[in-house]
Amino acid sequence: MNTPSPTTDPTPLANPDPTDYLTVPQVAFALRLSQETVWRMARSGRLATYRVGNGRGQVRVPRDAFRAYLDATGLPAGLSAVAAAAPSSSRERSPWTTPRS
Repeated sequence: MNTPSPTTDPTPLANPDPTDYLTVPQVAFALRLSQETVWRMARSGRLATYRVGNGRGQVRVPRDAFRAYLDATGLPAGLSAVAAAAPSSSRERSPWTTPRS
């Protein structure tokens, strides 16, 4: 049997839209969970993720996967907007806090 090999088009990943994914800290912030809990959700397959970069790289959560998780668990869809507004890394300050003088 001669089955065609799958084609891979690198174009969609060449310039990914930064609004199409969330980081683990953003998801943790929106769900009010620890980042470790989000990592466990990803490892167990309850939350779809993908890895970008070389070596260990970084993990991203597709926005559609996060919305699907919210739908499956019955959580409000508005948490997707909360996640997008949250700091993308745990080193950044929350947009809802004021800087200390």
